[in-house]
Amino acid sequence: MAENPIISQKYTADPNAIVWNDRLYVYCSYDNNNPAGSGYDIKAYTLISTDDMANWTDHGEVFRVPRDLSVNNQAYAPGAAVKNGKVYLYVPDGGSKIGAAYADRPEGPFEGGKSLITGNAGNNTNVPWLFDPMGFVDDDGQGYIYFGGGPSDGNPGPGQNLRGAKLNADMMSVQYPATTISDTRCSFEAAYVHKRGSTYYFSYSTNFSCNTAGVSNGTIAYLTSDNPLTGFTYKGIMLGGTNGNNHASPVEYKDKWYLFYHDRKLKSKTNANERPAGITTDGEKRSVGVDLLEYESNGNIKQVTMTNTGPAQIKNLNPFDTVRAVTINTMFGISTMASPGGNGNEGGTGKEGKQILSEISNNDWIRIKGVDFGSGATKFKVWAAAASGSSGSIELRKGSSTGDIIGTCNIASTGNWTTWSMFECDVANAAGVVNYLYLVFKGSSSELFRLDKYIFEGTAASSSSAAPSSSSIAPSSSSTIPSSSSAALLACANFPTTGTVGVEITPPLTLCEEAQLWSSRTWQVKNVATGEETTFASDGFWPADGHNTPGEFEISATITDYNPNACIGQKILCGTITISAAQNSSSSAETPSSSSAETPSSSSEESTPILSSPQSLVPSPNAPRYYNLKGEPLGTTKPSKPGVYIEKNGKNMKKVVIK
Repeated sequence: MAENPIISQKYTADPNAIVWNDRLYVYCSYDNNNPAGSGYDIKAYTLISTDDMANWTDHGEVFRVPRDLSVNNQAYAPGAAVKNGKVYLYVPDGGSKIGAAYADRPEGPFEGGKSLITGNAGNNTNVPWLFDPMGFVDDDGQGYIYFGGGPSDGNPGPGQNLRGAKLNADMMSVQYPATTISDTRCSFEAAYVHKRGSTYYFSYSTNFSCNTAGVSNGTIAYLTSDNPLTGFTYKGIMLGGTNGNNHASPVEYKDKWYLFYHDRKLKSKTNANERPAGITTDGEKRSVGVDLLEYESNGNIKQVTMTNTGPAQIKNLNPFDTVRAVTINTMFGISTMASPGGNGNEGGTGKEGKQILSEISNNDWIRIKGVDFGSGATKFKVWAAAASGSSGSIELRKGSSTGDIIGTCNIASTGNWTTWSMFECDVANAAGVVNYLYLVFKGSSSELFRLDKYIFEGTAASSSSAAPSSSSIAPSSSSTIPSSSSAALLACANFPTTGTVGVEITPPLTLCEEAQLWSSRTWQVKNVATGEETTFASDGFWPADGHNTPGEFEISATITDYNPNACIGQKILCGTITISAAQNSSSSAETPSSSSAETPSSSSEESTPILSSPQSLVPSPNAPRYYNLKGEPLGTTKPSKPGVYIEKNGKNMKKVVIK
């Protein structure tokens, strides 16, 4: 069964891929509202993400105009760039101007909205179509924006209608005049730049009336140069035609190159259950796909072949981590939507909730690819909501929608669509890697239930066979995790068990996943003897009021702002810690002396030292984290590819050069 397009519950187009926190995100134009016949009415961007190139999480329409950019009435093809720990979106208002906004995470909320580029001869921005912006950040941190386009009879015409310009350090203002990109034969739209090694590749879509030798109509062509703005030379075709306009986004992820594009495969499906529910196929209803992007030994691009199967899955899914119900390989009959009464934790505006699985009817299903059950799953837990009179069941099947059943979970009414309950069932005969896992929905109601998330319990696979998400950390044997909680989702690994009065405690790992620089959480510290609980809204916590009370304390933590959003609001008991009296009563209550055993080395955090008593289970406060010069996080593994990187360990940062 086809896995391109990569999302089939919505019509999507104009992909722009970014890497954020070791995960691949793709912004897409939301095509569901385009009118029948011809034309576009695009006012939102759909965001999807993956870490395995096979199962895609639908984050919903995270950006809308005019809600997030009041100067725009339309949001045509998105441009996105990452720098300094922020995501920047460049948003064309039809073809009349380009606006910009930024956010602290891919899901938003977006702020700082402003008009960025308007047509002006003095700025060299007077192109027929002022749209299809693309943000690019070079290895030295310099940002650029590319844009433009126009019809074959436009003024300026093909070969003269695409532009590039430097962005200022804020990524929200432009250094004029813009540069006209050279040798763009039969240029139409969809300007895009990527860099491989020291070579800059400029790609664009060709028009449909090209008579230039070596250039095909309606394709993605590309140029190369050793400069991001000048000296480009035409090389050939990157991607063939797709029976209409096209838009391509090359991206490197996990040491492979991929090309995202849109075509019209989804609207051509004859079974309506395999297409977006209730949306006419008439008009511009496009769909995003992806395939491998490969290079010749001389650096030229091999023309990409568009496939139905897409690229290979690069890691197995760990079902013992909480899985969003909107994480899908392919689907039949369902839809996704923002949860009613949501708290804005996805999209971040307070006006929409997180995405949930909806419009579930009898015999609908979703499929997940490459699921590693390790030594075996024994239980399935799912969070669902069902209105009064609605109910049904979930059949867990291997291989196909009619394959062997490994468990059946009954879902009862929760009274309304906004009340969520956890339902569970036993699972049998689920071990090793299941190529395809189907959740098949059964029942007689018009809409059976809605789903938020699920998790399996059992014995996970070893890291050598199918590890959890690369940023997921399992708890150590010393952590105290309640059996009713998901140890894989909410981990407090290496949690200290002893401490000393006067020393602030900062556990090395926090909830959900490896701690991020931009994560937020609160700590709940409960005195076991008195039952009194205190909340600390900081990265660390003091075990008692006044910071001078020894005793036994029960520590819990709650995520308040995090990615993935499924973690937000979750609370878990991390463990119990015993605080003994300080050995040197003359020491400062809040700052250990320089000779204290708890004082970190120069490579540790300086302001919030980690507890380091003889009984402590914490070997070091934080593993170093690595970033490229664009500010994009690369994880905790030291990069092996040649280049210049930033290493951050606590508050210490240094430049690392890999040769």
